[in-house]
Amino acid sequence: MGGLLLDILEFVALILFLRVLGRNLQSLFSGSRMHVRVGHSAPVQRADPGPHTGEMARDPVCGMFVSTELPHRLRVGAKTLYFCSEECLEKYQKGSGYAAT
Repeated sequence: MGGLLLDILEFVALILFLRVLGRNLQSLFSGSRMHVRVGHSAPVQRADPGPHTGEMARDPVCGMFVSTELPHRLRVGAKTLYFCSEECLEKYQKGSGYAAT
């Protein structure tokens, strides 16, 4: 009789352990359930950047569409080329033999 009661108790403990383990694994692998609490201050208000007013141009190095308002640009003759980053601008200058004057 004592052995059967001990077996039932071990079975219940095993079930509880598996439930806790399952919940921990689920919370570990589901990124959407993360909650971060930062003090009791008011929510942060982000400024709305408003609608995009510039035109779009294709970066000649990587092919990405970029805003003509970005600072990474290069004037070649009568044409202005726009780049997504300083790295793409430098790659273009090195690859085309263009030397800034």
